[in-house]
Formats: sequence, C-alpha cells, structure tokens
Amino acid sequence: MNATNRALNRMLVLVIGLLFVIIGAGAAALAFVPIVRDAWVAASGTVASQVTGFVQSNPLAGTGASWPLAAALALLVIAIVLLIVFVVRQGGGHTRTAVTERADDGTVQIDSAVAEHALEDALATHPEFVASHVSTYAVRRTPVLKVSVTCRRGVSPADASRIVDDTLTALDRLLGRELPALVQLSGGFRARVRSTTRLQ
Repeated sequence: MNATNRALNRMLVLVIGLLFVIIGAGAAALAFVPIVRDAWVAASGTVASQVTGFVQSNPLAGTGASWPLAAALALLVIAIVLLIVFVVRQGGGHTRTAVTERADDGTVQIDSAVAEHALEDALATHPEFVASHVSTYAVRRTPVLKVSVTCRRGVSPADASRIVDDTLTALDRLLGRELPALVQLSGGFRARVRSTTRLQ
C-alpha cells in the first residue's frame, strides 16, 4: 500500500546480488584456482598498460584531463544521485489525515492518529489477539486504514475477522463515515493463511 516500486526494488536487489556473486566467484577463483591466478597475473600488466595508454591518449579538449575518466566520474555521480532518489522514495504513502470534511464555513480534519489509537486500544482488549498495529495510507488520494493483528494460536480466522470488523464499524459510527480498510490477520496456524480486505 505504500509508494515503494516493488518491481524496481526487486530488480535492483537482483542486479546487486548477481554482481556480488560474480565478484565473489572471481575472487574465489583467483584464490583457489592456480590456472586462473596465473592467467590473471600474466594479463594484469598488459591490461593495466593498455588502459593507461587509452586514458592518456584521449585528453579532454583544453583541460588536460582524460575524457574517459571524466565520463566515468559523471556516470558514477548520476548513479549515486539515482540511488539516493530511489532510497528516499522507498516506503511512503502514509497520510496524517483520516477524514477531511469540507463545509461552507471551513474544513474539519481528523488526524489519522485518532483512528489508529482508537482501533489499537479497542483491539487490545480482546484476548484473541497478541498484538495489533494500525496505520493509514493514501490510496488514490483516499485515506485507507491498514489493520494488522496477530492472533493467538488456534483462534478462528472468522472470529478474528468478525471482531476486527465490529471494531471498524464502531469507529465508522464514531467518525460518521465508513473508512476503507485492509485487514491482515496473522499468528495462529489457521489465521496465518487468511487475509481479509474491507475496501470501498
């Protein structure tokens, strides 16, 4: 429900994982395979001299610096900026407003913490639950509650769902409107395979 791009996130993790696997495999081969180590020692000097010659033979006009190094530095800076933007955009989607009521004489807003604490306090009184957590997300500019509860072992998913739904109904009556909600049940074996959605 948050703003994380899961496909891009998984692709980035996959690429970084493959890169580390390749580097690790190469380092292991250099350390434990004599043929690979000897070939690397024989070729490293030639490769280093070729790279040095290429860099020195391609100066950036008027600066005396090498344009391949400048291009590599620019690409590195761009990659760092993109990674920072990607990290900053992870998560997100939370909203601090649960209800916004507009009228001719002004606007009334109910903080999402009110709804979250009310639900958590109400659910805490039920022995069927070990723990509960409520958060509010903006989905298509509409506040949506995410109610996550951990059930005790052996608690029926139907009973747990009914309790949460009754609590949400009471909150709706208190606020004067029905809030969309996603209910996630986990914990006991029977409850662990059940997920309930209550969306408008």
